Amino acid sequence: MQQIALIKETIKQKISQNYLMQFIDEPYIDEDRMNILIESLSNMKLSKGNINKYVTTTMLIQIALDTHDKVNNTSELLKKRQLTVLAGDYYSGLYYKILAEVENVPLIRTLAEGIKIVNEHKVAIYRLEDCTVEQYMDTLKKVESTIISKFINFFGSKELSILGEELLFLITISNEIEKVKKEKHSTLFEALTKLLLPTNLNTFQQLSSENKCYLIEKCQPFMDQAIEKIVMVKEKLNLNQLLDQRIHFLLKQHSREKLFLEEG
Repeated sequence: MQQIALIKETIKQKISQNYLMQFIDEPYIDEDRMNILIESLSNMKLSKGNINKYVTTTMLIQIALDTHDKVNNTSELLKKRQLTVLAGDYYSGLYYKILAEVENVPLIRTLAEGIKIVNEHKVAIYRLEDCTVEQYMDTLKKVESTIISKFINFFGSKELSILGEELLFLITISNEIEKVKKEKHSTLFEALTKLLLPTNLNTFQQLSSENKCYLIEKCQPFMDQAIEKIVMVKEKLNLNQLLDQRIHFLLKQHSREKLFLEEG
Protein backbone atom coordinates (compact mmCIF):
# COMPACT_ATOMS: atom_id res chain seq x y z
CA MET A 1 0.00 0.00 0.00
CA GLN A 2 2.87 2.35 0.80
CA GLN A 3 4.52 1.62 -2.54
CA ILE A 4 1.26 2.24 -4.43
CA ALA A 5 0.77 5.51 -2.55
CA LEU A 6 4.34 6.58 -3.34
CA ILE A 7 4.06 5.75 -7.06
CA LYS A 8 0.66 7.40 -7.26
CA GLU A 9 2.08 10.59 -5.75
CA THR A 10 5.01 10.46 -8.18
CA ILE A 11 2.61 10.15 -11.13
CA LYS A 12 0.47 13.03 -9.84
CA GLN A 13 3.53 15.26 -9.59
CA LYS A 14 4.68 14.36 -13.08
CA ILE A 15 1.32 14.86 -14.80
CA SER A 16 0.48 18.03 -12.88
CA GLN A 17 0.23 20.90 -15.35
CA ASN A 18 -1.75 23.81 -13.96
CA TYR A 19 -2.83 25.28 -17.29
CA LEU A 20 -4.08 21.96 -18.70
CA MET A 21 -5.95 21.12 -15.49
CA GLN A 22 -8.01 24.30 -15.87
CA PHE A 23 -9.66 22.85 -18.97
CA ILE A 24 -9.51 19.05 -18.80
CA ASP A 25 -10.43 16.44 -16.21
CA GLU A 26 -7.71 15.17 -13.92
CA PRO A 27 -6.40 11.83 -15.28
CA TYR A 28 -7.53 8.69 -13.50
CA ILE A 29 -4.69 6.74 -11.87
CA ASP A 30 -5.74 3.08 -11.69
CA GLU A 31 -4.54 1.48 -8.45
CA ASP A 32 -5.56 -2.00 -9.64
CA ARG A 33 -3.12 -1.73 -12.54
CA MET A 34 -0.39 -0.46 -10.24
CA ASN A 35 -0.92 -3.34 -7.83
CA ILE A 36 -0.66 -5.94 -10.61
CA LEU A 37 2.46 -4.28 -12.03
CA ILE A 38 4.13 -4.19 -8.62
CA GLU A 39 3.21 -7.83 -8.04
CA SER A 40 4.88 -8.80 -11.33
CA LEU A 41 8.16 -7.37 -10.04
CA SER A 42 7.94 -8.83 -6.54
CA ASN A 43 10.42 -11.64 -7.23
CA MET A 44 12.81 -9.58 -9.32
CA LYS A 45 16.11 -8.37 -7.94
CA LEU A 46 15.38 -4.71 -8.62
CA SER A 47 15.93 -1.63 -6.52
CA LYS A 48 12.87 0.20 -5.23
CA GLY A 49 13.91 3.11 -7.41
CA ASN A 50 13.82 1.03 -10.60
CA ILE A 51 10.55 -0.65 -9.60
CA ASN A 52 9.01 2.79 -9.14
CA LYS A 53 10.37 3.96 -12.50
CA TYR A 54 9.10 0.87 -14.35
CA VAL A 55 5.63 1.07 -12.84
CA THR A 56 5.40 4.86 -13.20
CA THR A 57 6.32 4.84 -16.87
CA THR A 58 3.88 1.99 -17.66
CA MET A 59 1.10 3.85 -15.86
CA LEU A 60 1.93 7.02 -17.79
CA ILE A 61 1.57 5.08 -21.04
CA GLN A 62 -1.90 3.94 -19.97
CA ILE A 63 -2.87 7.45 -18.85
CA ALA A 64 -1.69 8.89 -22.18
CA LEU A 65 -3.72 6.32 -24.15
CA ASP A 66 -6.79 6.89 -21.95
CA THR A 67 -6.49 10.67 -22.26
CA HIS A 68 -6.53 10.52 -26.06
CA ASP A 69 -9.72 8.43 -25.79
CA LYS A 70 -11.49 11.30 -24.04
CA VAL A 71 -11.45 13.43 -27.20
CA ASN A 72 -14.76 13.60 -29.05
CA ASN A 73 -16.19 15.79 -31.78
CA THR A 74 -19.63 16.46 -30.37
CA SER A 75 -20.45 18.70 -27.46
CA GLU A 76 -17.01 19.58 -26.13
CA LEU A 77 -15.42 22.92 -26.87
CA LEU A 78 -12.73 22.89 -29.54
CA LYS A 79 -10.17 24.28 -27.07
CA LYS A 80 -10.86 21.47 -24.60
CA ARG A 81 -10.50 18.84 -27.33
CA GLN A 82 -7.22 20.34 -28.48
CA LEU A 83 -5.85 20.51 -24.94
CA THR A 84 -6.91 16.92 -24.26
CA VAL A 85 -4.86 15.78 -27.26
CA LEU A 86 -1.98 17.96 -26.06
CA ALA A 87 -2.22 16.43 -22.57
CA GLY A 88 -2.04 12.91 -24.02
CA ASP A 89 1.06 13.87 -25.99
CA TYR A 90 2.54 15.52 -22.90
CA TYR A 91 2.08 12.32 -20.84
CA SER A 92 3.58 10.30 -23.72
CA GLY A 93 6.67 12.49 -23.61
CA LEU A 94 6.97 11.90 -19.87
CA TYR A 95 7.03 8.12 -20.14
CA TYR A 96 9.66 8.17 -22.90
CA LYS A 97 11.80 10.43 -20.72
CA ILE A 98 11.54 8.05 -17.74
CA LEU A 99 12.25 4.98 -19.90
CA ALA A 100 15.36 6.68 -21.24
CA GLU A 101 16.51 7.23 -17.64
CA VAL A 102 16.01 3.54 -16.85
CA GLU A 103 18.14 2.59 -19.88
CA ASN A 104 16.21 -0.62 -20.55
CA VAL A 105 16.01 -0.76 -24.34
CA PRO A 106 14.24 -4.19 -24.54
CA LEU A 107 11.50 -2.94 -22.20
CA ILE A 108 11.11 0.24 -24.27
CA ARG A 109 10.73 -1.91 -27.39
CA THR A 110 8.19 -4.18 -25.68
CA LEU A 111 6.02 -1.31 -24.43
CA ALA A 112 6.21 0.46 -27.81
CA GLU A 113 4.90 -2.73 -29.44
CA GLY A 114 2.09 -2.76 -26.87
CA ILE A 115 1.13 0.82 -27.76
CA LYS A 116 0.97 -0.14 -31.45
CA ILE A 117 -1.29 -3.13 -30.69
CA VAL A 118 -3.62 -1.06 -28.49
CA ASN A 119 -4.02 1.60 -31.19
CA GLU A 120 -4.76 -1.06 -33.82
CA HIS A 121 -7.49 -2.55 -31.62
CA LYS A 122 -8.94 0.89 -30.91
CA VAL A 123 -9.41 1.41 -34.64
CA ALA A 124 -11.29 -1.91 -34.79
CA ILE A 125 -13.52 -0.83 -31.90
CA TYR A 126 -14.48 2.43 -33.56
CA ARG A 127 -15.18 0.84 -36.95
CA LEU A 128 -17.60 -1.87 -35.73
CA GLU A 129 -17.80 -3.30 -39.26
CA ASP A 130 -18.52 -7.02 -39.72
CA CYS A 131 -17.96 -7.49 -36.01
CA THR A 132 -19.61 -9.97 -33.65
CA VAL A 133 -20.15 -9.31 -29.95
CA GLU A 134 -17.48 -11.92 -29.18
CA GLN A 135 -14.97 -10.17 -31.44
CA TYR A 136 -15.82 -6.79 -29.96
CA MET A 137 -15.34 -8.06 -26.40
CA ASP A 138 -12.02 -9.66 -27.31
CA THR A 139 -10.87 -6.38 -28.85
CA LEU A 140 -12.01 -4.45 -25.77
CA LYS A 141 -10.02 -6.84 -23.59
CA LYS A 142 -6.89 -6.25 -25.69
CA VAL A 143 -7.31 -2.47 -25.46
CA GLU A 144 -7.60 -2.59 -21.68
CA SER A 145 -4.87 -5.12 -20.94
CA THR A 146 -2.20 -5.19 -23.67
CA ILE A 147 0.16 -2.68 -22.02
CA ILE A 148 0.07 -4.45 -18.68
CA SER A 149 0.31 -7.92 -20.33
CA LYS A 150 3.36 -6.87 -22.34
CA PHE A 151 4.99 -5.55 -19.18
CA ILE A 152 4.26 -8.67 -17.11
CA ASN A 153 5.29 -11.10 -19.86
CA PHE A 154 8.54 -9.17 -20.26
CA PHE A 155 9.36 -10.06 -16.67
CA GLY A 156 8.29 -13.67 -17.16
CA SER A 157 5.01 -14.34 -15.35
CA LYS A 158 2.51 -15.91 -17.76
CA GLU A 159 -0.08 -16.78 -15.09
CA LEU A 160 -0.07 -13.26 -13.65
CA SER A 161 -0.44 -11.86 -17.17
CA ILE A 162 -3.62 -13.93 -17.65
CA LEU A 163 -4.89 -12.86 -14.24
CA GLY A 164 -4.26 -9.19 -15.02
CA GLU A 165 -5.93 -9.43 -18.43
CA GLU A 166 -9.09 -11.07 -17.10
CA LEU A 167 -9.25 -8.90 -13.98
CA LEU A 168 -9.03 -5.64 -15.95
CA PHE A 169 -11.63 -6.94 -18.42
CA LEU A 170 -14.01 -7.79 -15.56
CA ILE A 171 -13.50 -4.37 -13.95
CA THR A 172 -14.05 -2.61 -17.29
CA ILE A 173 -17.40 -4.31 -17.93
CA SER A 174 -18.49 -3.71 -14.31
CA ASN A 175 -17.60 -0.02 -14.62
CA GLU A 176 -19.51 0.30 -17.89
CA ILE A 177 -22.59 -1.29 -16.31
CA GLU A 178 -22.37 1.20 -13.43
CA LYS A 179 -22.18 4.05 -15.94
CA VAL A 180 -25.40 3.11 -17.70
CA LYS A 181 -27.18 2.53 -14.40
CA LYS A 182 -26.35 6.17 -13.60
CA GLU A 183 -27.47 7.17 -17.12
CA LYS A 184 -23.96 8.12 -18.18
CA HIS A 185 -22.46 7.52 -21.62
CA SER A 186 -20.91 4.09 -22.10
CA THR A 187 -18.80 3.24 -25.15
CA LEU A 188 -19.39 -0.47 -24.53
CA PHE A 189 -23.17 -0.25 -24.43
CA GLU A 190 -23.36 2.12 -27.39
CA ALA A 191 -21.44 -0.52 -29.34
CA LEU A 192 -23.69 -3.35 -28.11
CA THR A 193 -26.73 -1.30 -29.12
CA LYS A 194 -25.43 -1.02 -32.68
CA LEU A 195 -24.40 -4.68 -32.84
CA LEU A 196 -27.46 -6.31 -31.26
CA LEU A 197 -30.29 -3.79 -31.67
CA PRO A 198 -29.62 -1.97 -34.95
CA THR A 199 -32.81 0.09 -35.13
CA ASN A 200 -33.63 3.73 -35.67
CA LEU A 201 -32.82 4.33 -32.01
CA ASN A 202 -29.18 5.32 -32.16
CA THR A 203 -28.20 5.41 -28.49
CA PHE A 204 -28.45 3.09 -25.51
CA GLN A 205 -30.32 5.69 -23.46
CA GLN A 206 -33.11 5.78 -26.06
CA LEU A 207 -33.82 2.07 -25.62
CA SER A 208 -36.67 0.66 -23.56
CA SER A 209 -35.91 -0.64 -20.06
CA GLU A 210 -36.44 -4.17 -21.34
CA ASN A 211 -33.83 -3.76 -24.09
CA LYS A 212 -31.38 -2.10 -21.70
CA CYS A 213 -31.64 -5.10 -19.38
CA TYR A 214 -31.23 -7.40 -22.36
CA LEU A 215 -27.90 -5.77 -23.29
CA ILE A 216 -26.65 -5.80 -19.70
CA GLU A 217 -27.48 -9.51 -19.45
CA LYS A 218 -25.51 -10.11 -22.67
CA CYS A 219 -22.39 -9.10 -20.75
CA GLN A 220 -22.93 -11.76 -18.10
CA PRO A 221 -21.34 -14.75 -19.93
CA PHE A 222 -18.19 -12.73 -20.64
CA MET A 223 -17.92 -11.74 -16.99
CA ASP A 224 -18.51 -15.34 -15.90
CA GLN A 225 -15.74 -16.57 -18.22
CA ALA A 226 -13.35 -13.93 -16.86
CA ILE A 227 -14.13 -14.94 -13.27
CA GLU A 228 -13.61 -18.63 -14.06
CA LYS A 229 -10.13 -17.87 -15.45
CA ILE A 230 -9.30 -15.56 -12.53
CA VAL A 231 -10.20 -18.22 -9.96
CA MET A 232 -8.29 -20.93 -11.84
CA VAL A 233 -5.08 -18.88 -12.27
CA LYS A 234 -5.23 -17.31 -8.81
CA GLU A 235 -4.75 -20.74 -7.21
CA LYS A 236 -1.33 -21.02 -8.90
CA LEU A 237 -0.08 -17.67 -7.61
CA ASN A 238 1.08 -16.44 -4.25
CA LEU A 239 -0.33 -12.91 -4.47
CA ASN A 240 0.33 -10.03 -2.13
CA GLN A 241 -2.38 -9.54 0.47
CA LEU A 242 -3.73 -6.31 -1.01
CA LEU A 243 -4.22 -7.80 -4.48
CA ASP A 244 -5.70 -11.00 -3.05
CA GLN A 245 -8.23 -9.01 -0.99
CA ARG A 246 -9.12 -6.84 -3.99
CA ILE A 247 -9.84 -9.89 -6.15
CA HIS A 248 -11.94 -11.44 -3.37
CA PHE A 249 -13.97 -8.22 -3.11
CA LEU A 250 -14.57 -8.01 -6.88
CA LEU A 251 -15.69 -11.63 -7.13
CA LYS A 252 -18.03 -11.21 -4.17
CA GLN A 253 -19.42 -7.99 -5.64
CA HIS A 254 -20.05 -9.68 -8.97
CA SER A 255 -21.90 -12.56 -7.25
CA ARG A 256 -24.25 -10.07 -5.58
CA GLU A 257 -24.87 -8.21 -8.85
CA LYS A 258 -25.55 -11.46 -10.69
CA LEU A 259 -28.04 -12.56 -8.04
CA PHE A 260 -29.76 -9.16 -8.24
CA LEU A 261 -30.10 -9.41 -12.03
CA GLU A 262 -31.45 -12.97 -11.83
CA GLU A 263 -34.02 -12.00 -9.21
CA GLY A 264 -34.94 -8.88 -11.17
